[in-house]
Amino acid sequence: MADNIAFGFLSIGLPDDLTVFIVCALPLLGLRAGVLLSTFMGFGVIRTLVVCVVGSLVPMPFILILFNKILISLERQRSLASITRSLRRAILRRSRHARERLALALFIFAALPLPITGVWASSIIATALGLDLKTSLLAISAGTLASAVIYILLALIFPALFWF
Repeated sequence: MADNIAFGFLSIGLPDDLTVFIVCALPLLGLRAGVLLSTFMGFGVIRTLVVCVVGSLVPMPFILILFNKILISLERQRSLASITRSLRRAILRRSRHARERLALALFIFAALPLPITGVWASSIIATALGLDLKTSLLAISAGTLASAVIYILLALIFPALFWF
């Protein structure tokens, strides 16, 4: 289904780079569909890497900030107040070493080449865990770059994997 949506953008008539960029920024399509589409369009490796990574990372700061505001408003309404407050307090009380391990776990989660482990999910997890914006941006960006490299290598070595 994701490939049908991704290829549906081709019929709109946008430039190829912009089409791949938009596909990578969408929540359910993301990097995997972007690499598939750019491979189909005949992009080179560097062009695919740049367009897909930048397209995937564009929504990240907005997600981090928006979801943080949503959590704060939910805390005020007492619907999730006890859960989110206690989770954030527990993380803030942790040592620097524990927060670094959380950032490493966030990097690994963003780098996993699996469905639902992309920028959108990683950003929501980072906000729910209460990680600061700078740490979240760095961990998710590095994980997205690693994921893009993995997807591109898989597309080059096993192109049949991407035709689902």
